[in-house]
Amino acid sequence: MILVIAEKPSLGRDIAQALPGEARNGKRYIEKGNYIVTWVFGHMLTLKEPEDYSESYKKWSLSSLPIYFDDWGQKIGEDSGGYETKAQRVELIGELLEKSESVIHAGDPDEEGQLLIDELLEWFDYKKPVMRLNTSDTTMGGLKKALSKMEDNGKYINEGKSAYARSVADLMVGVNMSRFFTCTNSGVLLTVGRVQTPTLGLVVNRDIQIEEHKKQVYYDIYVQLETETEKGKKNIRAKYQTKKAKKDEEQQLITDRDEAGQILKSLTGRTFDKTVIERKTVNEDPPLPFNLVKLQSYCSTHFSYNPEEVMEITQTLREKHKAITYNRSDCRYLSEEHFKEAPKTMAQVIKNIGFKPAELDMKIHSKCFNDKNITAHFAIIPTNNRVDLDKLTEREKNVYLAVCKYYMAQFMPKAIKEKSKLTIELDSEHSLGATSSKTIKPGYLSIFKDIKKDEPSELSDIEPGVYVSFAREGEIEEKETKPPSRYTKATLNEDMTRIARYVTDPEAKRMLIEKDKDKLGENGSIGTSATRSSIIDGLVKKGYIEQQGKRLISTKLGRELYRILPDEIKKADMTAKWWSIQEDIRSGEKTYKALTQSVLEVIENVLKNTYPPIDQSVMTKTVTEKYHTIIGKCPLCGGNVIEGQKGFGCSNWKPPMSCKFVIWKNYQKGMFKNTEITPETAKKLLAGKKVRMSKLVSAKGEKFDALVELKTNREAQYPVSLEIAENIVGTCPKCGGNVTETMKAFSCSCGFAIWKKQERGLFRLMTVTDKTARLWLSGERVKCKSLADKNGNKFSAEVSMHCNPKSPYPEYELHFEPPQKTGLVCPRCGKDIVESPRGFYCEGEDCRWQLPKKSKLGMFEDVVFDRELAALLLGDKPVLIENLKSKAGNTFKANVTLDDSQRSDYGPSLRVDFKNHDGVSLLGAESVENEGNKGETAVFDENSKG
Repeated sequence: MILVIAEKPSLGRDIAQALPGEARNGKRYIEKGNYIVTWVFGHMLTLKEPEDYSESYKKWSLSSLPIYFDDWGQKIGEDSGGYETKAQRVELIGELLEKSESVIHAGDPDEEGQLLIDELLEWFDYKKPVMRLNTSDTTMGGLKKALSKMEDNGKYINEGKSAYARSVADLMVGVNMSRFFTCTNSGVLLTVGRVQTPTLGLVVNRDIQIEEHKKQVYYDIYVQLETETEKGKKNIRAKYQTKKAKKDEEQQLITDRDEAGQILKSLTGRTFDKTVIERKTVNEDPPLPFNLVKLQSYCSTHFSYNPEEVMEITQTLREKHKAITYNRSDCRYLSEEHFKEAPKTMAQVIKNIGFKPAELDMKIHSKCFNDKNITAHFAIIPTNNRVDLDKLTEREKNVYLAVCKYYMAQFMPKAIKEKSKLTIELDSEHSLGATSSKTIKPGYLSIFKDIKKDEPSELSDIEPGVYVSFAREGEIEEKETKPPSRYTKATLNEDMTRIARYVTDPEAKRMLIEKDKDKLGENGSIGTSATRSSIIDGLVKKGYIEQQGKRLISTKLGRELYRILPDEIKKADMTAKWWSIQEDIRSGEKTYKALTQSVLEVIENVLKNTYPPIDQSVMTKTVTEKYHTIIGKCPLCGGNVIEGQKGFGCSNWKPPMSCKFVIWKNYQKGMFKNTEITPETAKKLLAGKKVRMSKLVSAKGEKFDALVELKTNREAQYPVSLEIAENIVGTCPKCGGNVTETMKAFSCSCGFAIWKKQERGLFRLMTVTDKTARLWLSGERVKCKSLADKNGNKFSAEVSMHCNPKSPYPEYELHFEPPQKTGLVCPRCGKDIVESPRGFYCEGEDCRWQLPKKSKLGMFEDVVFDRELAALLLGDKPVLIENLKSKAGNTFKANVTLDDSQRSDYGPSLRVDFKNHDGVSLLGAESVENEGNKGETAVFDENSKG
């Protein structure tokens, strides 16, 4: 039996299809003829951590550094979720290796793919023959061709050793440098990494550029040209321009307004005999299909998806829906086999999306089909599988359609454009110029609605040649230089693919670019398509950068960490130097230890030196923000006030700051002993606000409420106190002084007082608040809902306050709402019935007819006699009311009429009839019996107890 081990499940299934014989599919492998095809999912093995060698390494200390092992061993990796664990997969591969006669190594054709399978063969000490399936073309034709010309895996072993050396070196830097800089800056975890740290440097340096940018005003000069042509005069707006500066020179800007004005004056009113107009026809290729980075950038621009989200979406599209090819690709090219398979793939894509462009031509051979430009992977394109768009989420659909569009564009004609250019040479250094672009045939652009269309000027209508122009008028536009834009996750992701442009060392820059010479789309990169977005997210999680909207900004901790690190650790130059050594490992000139020994020397050199410490205030702030809820700023030292178990204290309580600020949650004695200070209350106090607190206790033990404010005094023994805040509620109507809040009243020094609580009188059922007192003192009426009448009954009315010159206490006047006309007529005297808050009554002076809105009778306690119900009752017809209540508390319904035959001073009686209009009882016989009513009718009025 020949065992095929593929790098991923999708590749395993593709290989199985390309092998001869009849397949027997399983969940964990596929049998086909004399072959068994299985797969891994990422690295099954990972390097051991120091604590795997000795428990003593669990404690981070300077004395244990440097940490290095001659043979850095491996262990089974951690699981990321799935239908089986990595341990189960490794066990399966071990069982299959024992049964096998030989192995086909089907890792990706790069050093990481080589290591991924080699490390498993070494784990099981496999000594039987191993052949290498070394192809990035996973089409059916490409795989069959590769299977027919495999080579011995021994030829590629050094590729895997190079990758192993890099992984050990990465771990060495991470372990040693993270521990060293954390231990020398006690207080917060500081992590360092070969890719992570230069990525942080990109953000830090960009932010510094922005902050140090000094805005410079400059002036652009434009003239309006009238050009004589065979078709008459044409108006063209031309720009005064300095000829392009050399690479080592700065572009000359006009920064003086007077100078710009003089230049414009010298141009206007002039005739230019040699106005040269040139034109060329340009065939514009469609954009290449996506790799992961370009797809992430596209989705960020068009849908605001961040790189990690795009990774997750494409993973689902690939694994769950089988809609796209391998999603972690760094390549934008396809093979010739892909071109041969394109008609079938495109036919399925058209069915899936329900769209076929008119100019689609499967004979068009786009420049993306080039075997030489294929890396370990190929571009992300749609698969030849049925995809139901209705089963995709909106985000999945957006990404899938984008992939389809960029694939479809490869079979669309090129866009044909005319590029026109006007030039008037002024002198050896300056000219007037204008350009215009006109689309002749849109070609692929017809399916790209998101690409800005050309807006040609009249220049596009003029035939090429030499013309005479007159500068009729002109204008000066004031502009200013702008700093570079803040990074987003998408733009940082892209810059990681071309970090060489920021490297200052010429040799390091050269090596970084040389490293990526076979990866079109990457130009001196760090990280991989699969890891970059997780590295960026890791920087955010560790607190080195933060996200504000879409923008990424370095934190103080991130800047401090980058500041103190030596260049050999924090720059991308490290990746370049490692790559040079890895090349020697690949060629067999050096062993993998050449890299690890070189890295060890760098680490030992760093450990010998001392470095500036991180600013302690930044460390404290970072620890505070990470592990505590911040309540506000400390008024004593400016630090963070954080919530502790017993109170809200300053994070700078340790030396050298030793800040004493604290607000206790519960005070043991004094005014606040019954009051709990909540985080919300503490926040308001720290913000300088006055907070109303209840359950305060006076020296005599009386409870009251009042406005409280925070007071601090740095020189006092106890520099923090909570005190009653002065609360001026208005101007005294007697003497013109201030009326302020005290424990029991709102009063003035002249004796005037509005008591908060009264034992008797109109306000004995309510508490007068400072808001009410303010309104009264400003002459306004206040709606009071808990006034008390002589009998202690509650009622509501508007109340206004008036000053009594002969008394220290004010007088109050009640204002009731005027009764409202109802349109109803009194059944006794024929006059109008009006509505008051309590009920309906007759306007006649001698008539006592009234109908309360709420009845005192138990049967009607849940009934509200509103205007609609009153109108029905006055109609002299029975009204069916459903929510009547019996003595037993049961709800029932009955017909009710108004009976005014007795002409009671308390209004009409309510007659309840338990029969409906057909004489049938509305209550069951048993119910009527239980109600105690042997008859079928009952009469109730306000005096009746029946």
